[in-house]
Amino acid sequence: MTQTQDVPQANDGGNQLDLGALTKFGAVSAALAYATGMLAINTYLHKLGIADFSFAKPKLILTGVLVLLTFVLLALLPIFVAWRMAGRRSLGGQARPPSSKILFLLLLPLLALIAASASLCFGTTTGLGQITVWGVWEIIKQRNVFTESLASLVIAAEVYGPICVAAVSAFTAARLFNRAKPETSRSHTVPEWVYFPIAIALAVISVIGYMYIFSLTFYAAIPQAFGGGKPYFESFVIAEEGRCQLQQLGIPFVDEQPNVTKPLPVLHESDTLVAVWLDRKVIASKDTNKLTDDLGSWNSIVVQLDKKQISATMADPLATTVPILASPPVPCKTAKSRLNLP
Repeated sequence: MTQTQDVPQANDGGNQLDLGALTKFGAVSAALAYATGMLAINTYLHKLGIADFSFAKPKLILTGVLVLLTFVLLALLPIFVAWRMAGRRSLGGQARPPSSKILFLLLLPLLALIAASASLCFGTTTGLGQITVWGVWEIIKQRNVFTESLASLVIAAEVYGPICVAAVSAFTAARLFNRAKPETSRSHTVPEWVYFPIAIALAVISVIGYMYIFSLTFYAAIPQAFGGGKPYFESFVIAEEGRCQLQQLGIPFVDEQPNVTKPLPVLHESDTLVAVWLDRKVIASKDTNKLTDDLGSWNSIVVQLDKKQISATMADPLATTVPILASPPVPCKTAKSRLNLP
């Protein structure tokens, strides 16, 4: 009887140990995702001139998971190639070729990256906040099938390049760490411990570079429900004392409701402000290859609204047109002037 009672106690200890290890792993993963999301979002906002120091947001973890998951999936192929090359050297140049199923699965993330890059470049307009795409089109200047294909490959290469460097550097660092063992002679351990921190530093820098490029390329194209920053449209009811200031900035209001703004695309919302996109008035070019009349892209500017001036909001999922900034701004109209009172 005593032996039968000791068995479940050992199992309970193992279960507690596994539960503790899983808890620690979950906490570390959540912290890593939180830090990654905070870095990605603030990189994007800093590029637009916005500073947000409100860190208690569940979206930070969701964005971090999105960035880390895409990085891991895209890094599978470079890691596999580096592992195959290392195995071929250790076997004297003889190694079995990988199966077609494995290659197809490893190529799927890369093909998805190229398809996502093409979706950003092929289209009549460029999406709001896609800073990398704006920069590519400012260099190319013309749009046709060839330039759109070239832009897609350039963007995919910019995103995939740091992943390849990070994967190869991390794999190299792991091999150097395994080779630098205490039982080996000092003449063999010194080079490994010299190159090991260099490989680690290069891998970390490449990962940060991927976060930076991902934030400026795909973050604004992914819906916010999945951790991205794709703008959504809202109308704002502005208090009477704050409406005049926004009119002077050029915020467009509804004619029938002077205190209600037109549907504005919201790119970011914090505890104190709401950042929205507005288009400048653009003179359409006669040359159709020129992108001077491409509204909703690099002609857009960011306007920050103080939440203290907003008394109510209303989502408008059917809105698609970005309002044009009033230029010159509409003169302020108080309640007395609207009623034609002296």
